[in-house]
Amino acid sequence: MMLSTYCSKSVTNNLRKYKLLKNTYFMNLPNNYPHTINDRRMGFALLRFMLGVNMLGRVLVRLPDINGFAEGMANNFSDTILPAPFVLVYAYIILLVEAVVGVLLILGFKTRWALVALGLLLTTLAFGMILQQNYGTVANILVYGFATTFLLFYTRYDYFGADTGFSLDK
Repeated sequence: MMLSTYCSKSVTNNLRKYKLLKNTYFMNLPNNYPHTINDRRMGFALLRFMLGVNMLGRVLVRLPDINGFAEGMANNFSDTILPAPFVLVYAYIILLVEAVVGVLLILGFKTRWALVALGLLLTTLAFGMILQQNYGTVANILVYGFATTFLLFYTRYDYFGADTGFSLDK
């Protein structure tokens, strides 16, 4: 048997083994398997809804003492390079962005753009916490960042929301 024929058969056999292993390990089902697709869609909607409720809930808790929140945030950043007036204004911007993003995610309206806005907001919040050397909070922000990135990566499963008429059928 020629070496090239042997190598070709060996490669083919290894590819077959890999495909069998991959399909067994990840339990790949056909993409058109209805339960799998609907489960992914509902999972996406649930995580999107949870993030939205979290963002909106943070705003609702801070709203009764919005000035106290903004002033407290400015005081927390007094030891950093950020000027207090900037931090004070940005505290109000944070509340506005969290409210808008929260409502958009709950409703499933403009989900992709809401997730991008949330990712940018989380980036700025992480930067602020790094300036304060509050690395535990940075780690928490990264968890939200992972959830946001996961949703953004899988927006193809965003079927249950205002953009799609609150329907699993598209």
